[in-house]
Amino acid sequence: MVFVCTHNSARSHLAAALWKRHSNVPVASAGTQPASRVHPRAVATARKHGLSLAAAHTSHIDETLRPDDLVVAVCDNAHEQLGPRVPDRLHWSVPDPTRTGTGTDDAFADALSDLADRIDRLAPAVRPPGGTDD
Repeated sequence: MVFVCTHNSARSHLAAALWKRHSNVPVASAGTQPASRVHPRAVATARKHGLSLAAAHTSHIDETLRPDDLVVAVCDNAHEQLGPRVPDRLHWSVPDPTRTGTGTDDAFADALSDLADRIDRLAPAVRPPGGTDD
């Protein structure tokens, strides 16, 4: 499982942290144009909700993606930028908390809530390639 957003600084990391809470299917996050660091408000939002981004770092999709990975683009720009390179993927249009509401704590909390709702529905349906997670 790989969650992808443009800068790999907030949504994709929040999604990966939530995924770890709901599934034992391995997860990573990546960006199509990675920022230099994970956004501090993403780290704070995760911490506030019992998630850890302490070891999180940004990475490019080309450095992260493996052949059997299920890719979820968590933003419109990443979805468009992935194009034919990753033809089979899911697309979630989650507003960018670094821009929405000028990067407020509420914008990050809203993004986390949106991602949590989606992951709650997806996680039970995803199993590791060639195995089960039972």
